[in-house]
Amino acid sequence: MALAGEAFAQGLRQMIKDSEYALQKSPYVRGVAAGTLTRAQLKGWALQDYVYRRHVPQLAATRFTKCTDPKIREELFETLIEEGTGSVTGSAGHIQLFLDLAGELGASREELEAAEPLPEAEAHVYWAELILHTRPWFVALSAQLAGEGQVPDYAQLLVDGLRKHYGLSDRGVRFWSVHLEADKEHGGTVERMIARYIVTDELQEDVSAIVRAKLRLVHGMFHTYRHF
Repeated sequence: MALAGEAFAQGLRQMIKDSEYALQKSPYVRGVAAGTLTRAQLKGWALQDYVYRRHVPQLAATRFTKCTDPKIREELFETLIEEGTGSVTGSAGHIQLFLDLAGELGASREELEAAEPLPEAEAHVYWAELILHTRPWFVALSAQLAGEGQVPDYAQLLVDGLRKHYGLSDRGVRFWSVHLEADKEHGGTVERMIARYIVTDELQEDVSAIVRAKLRLVHGMFHTYRHF
């Protein structure tokens, strides 16, 4: 028997926190927090994360386009504007925020654009595009609970670690400090959508699988630092 929507959404949140793939527990986040990763590893992570990051504006636009719920569309439009311009948080477009972060980790724009994608990065991009075109919009959007929905759980660890151990400036860590606040709201949008739409056994089974897959893919992306 299907759970009530809000109970199911809360259960997904707990499943993410308890998962071995939760980013708060990842060796990358813990390594940055402790200062045990090398600069080469941080730069390597940035090169691979950008493989996915540069697709985020298009992915956000597709989520907005496919959404048929007026209230959710309004919130997704705000997310889209924030991604592109940073006007909601008063910062900058999120690609620029990432370029600032990557630059202080030693990766130039030219290096980011020319980086050879590793399998983990390619798989994440392919899967993110695939579900948007093969699943109902509300099922595909549910994946973000394990994406941006996780950011408030670990972003402060990265902000503090990058400042303390690697000397990054406030500008350099803005990518994470801005997402720490913005993704609280974005994650709330996804959670409210799940509570409203994911209310049958079949949908809850599908969304549970989607969220687990996203968890593994994001975790794999963060583990690309090991190749450097």
